[in-house]
Amino acid sequence: MNVLDLKEGNVFEYEGKLYIVKNATHIVQQQRRGIVKIKAIEIDTQRGIEFSFRSDIEVKEVILEEIPLTYLYSDGDEYYFMDNNTYEQFHISSEIIGDKKNYLKENLEVIGLSYQGKIIDIQLPFTVSLKVIEAEPGYKGDTVQGGKKKVKVETGLIVQTPLFIEVGDVIKIDTRTGEYITRVQ
Repeated sequence: MNVLDLKEGNVFEYEGKLYIVKNATHIVQQQRRGIVKIKAIEIDTQRGIEFSFRSDIEVKEVILEEIPLTYLYSDGDEYYFMDNNTYEQFHISSEIIGDKKNYLKENLEVIGLSYQGKIIDIQLPFTVSLKVIEAEPGYKGDTVQGGKKKVKVETGLIVQTPLFIEVGDVIKIDTRTGEYITRVQ
């Protein structure tokens, strides 16, 4: 697999070690080969690392097994999940979870990505429903910002919503973009 094909969430093997891509940027240089800058996390040590690859470099793509998991709870820097088939529990570090923590609430069904029997990352559902715990007041006729206001949901995430959303409402959020979709209740 060419490094140009790497995107956030991809897992690759380079020099015998496995990495999860957190960010990949392609930089084009005038009259030279492009460079791909990749921020990744080494799976074994959970340490962040940055690479600068020439655009013609090949890395080994890693195929992961998908396992249905349920999010249980977090304890400091560890997030705990249960395998829905075997009821075995796994923990994943906060470095791997990253911004996905903003969408995790108890009993949320996610997909665990496993390599050689070890859970190395998760995939969130496309949407989650979260309860609003704080909301700015929305005044009738206050459309300077396009009729939007900021609200805080139960996981701590701040979301732009329409003016009619109030504390206690449950809203659906797109986990890929972090944007409000609709009010559930």
